[in-house]
Amino acid sequence: MNNSVDFESVLSLIDKAISPTYLNPTQEIVLREVWNGKTYSKMAYDYNYDPEYIKTVGCNLWQTLSRAFDEQINKSNFVPFMRQKIGQLLDEKLSQLQKDRSLSPAYCFDKPKLYNWTTAPNVQNFVGRQEELDTLSAWSENTDCRLIVVSGMTGSGKTNLVTKFADTVKRKFDCVIWFSLSQPPSLIELLNRYLNTIGYHSDTSQDSRPRELSFLLSEFIECLRQQKVLLVLDGLQHILKIEGASICYREEYEGYGQFLRSIVSTDHQSLLLTTSRIKPKLLEYYASSQVKFLDLQGLKIQAVQKLMNFYNDDTSIKEEDLLQLSNSLNNNPQLLKIASSHRDLFWEEDIEQATRDLCLVQAISQLLEKELTYLSPLEKEIVYWLAISCSPLTLTELGKYIEQVRSKLKFVGSMKSLVGRSLVIKENDTYSLMPIAKVYLRRKLVKQAL
Repeated sequence: MNNSVDFESVLSLIDKAISPTYLNPTQEIVLREVWNGKTYSKMAYDYNYDPEYIKTVGCNLWQTLSRAFDEQINKSNFVPFMRQKIGQLLDEKLSQLQKDRSLSPAYCFDKPKLYNWTTAPNVQNFVGRQEELDTLSAWSENTDCRLIVVSGMTGSGKTNLVTKFADTVKRKFDCVIWFSLSQPPSLIELLNRYLNTIGYHSDTSQDSRPRELSFLLSEFIECLRQQKVLLVLDGLQHILKIEGASICYREEYEGYGQFLRSIVSTDHQSLLLTTSRIKPKLLEYYASSQVKFLDLQGLKIQAVQKLMNFYNDDTSIKEEDLLQLSNSLNNNPQLLKIASSHRDLFWEEDIEQATRDLCLVQAISQLLEKELTYLSPLEKEIVYWLAISCSPLTLTELGKYIEQVRSKLKFVGSMKSLVGRSLVIKENDTYSLMPIAKVYLRRKLVKQAL
């Protein structure tokens, strides 16, 4: 079905109508697929749900929307009702926006390029990742691309990569804004920060316009249309949570869903680049031309050598030993840096023993423990089975041990996620755990058994 109204505009309208509540991921799936003309049974099949459960979700949705819009809404009239509603609102908003601009111009775009790096790291000693930088550059030049997500294991270098990329291409943008979500602000606060940085000026003592979310979001998107802005959001995982097999927004940050939908789905010339320790599956519904995902793996051997040479001035440690150690750390940059600061562990020239000793280093154990917190229950069970296995396992062999495997689709998806974040290594048709993670988990199991 080809609807003239963008479905993301429909979701934005629904978000506002049912506020302060929000659509959960399953409700959003039902609405999206109804919009696309699918039946309940087809939805259930495609997303591995029970058909009766999908029907119940749909029934409750129509009741919720009927109350919110004070109109009788059902599966049959949902699409035409929303198309008509969106058309009316767009006409009203355009008229009001033109009126506001004629009274008091809100934008100041005739200014030099602006770069706001806030707490971005220093990437002066950045090494490697040329292939990844080239990929990001190619994606950023695609006019359809609105959002790039760089995901990967803790310490894989996501933040340094996006910062280096932003610094490399900054002259192609009118404005670059780097922001960390380590302590996420409310969405209204974030939008106000963006608007002030980009060049939105208003006299708060005289401005009588509403400062609600929908207004700020409209102003923000207009800025992205008028200027070519590169937004870097570091640490998207801070607004996400894992619930069973699902990844969703934390309750206090559910509004960010509307923010991301607006950036992806509206017409503008800007780009959002974000990092996340977990891959936000909520964004996988969009077209591959609009949202790009980069699973960041370990460094290439040449980059490992440069990194080790930079952090290591002890020529008594053989290069082949360092490279063997790097393999046990799956070439993770942060783990390599920590290992380089504990060169005393290599005096026996026994890399396997050095790997076991490194697990006792607090910085490494904390990094690995933090990584476990971002795994779903199924992913945790998989890595623990791989930890106690004496040899690599095939999917069939591993599936025999996993109690939670009721859906082959979820099992394969979990394995793909673990490989994407470098915790699990795939060789041919077998899977094994990252060596240092295997040592760490075995130690942890022994401690729990004592």
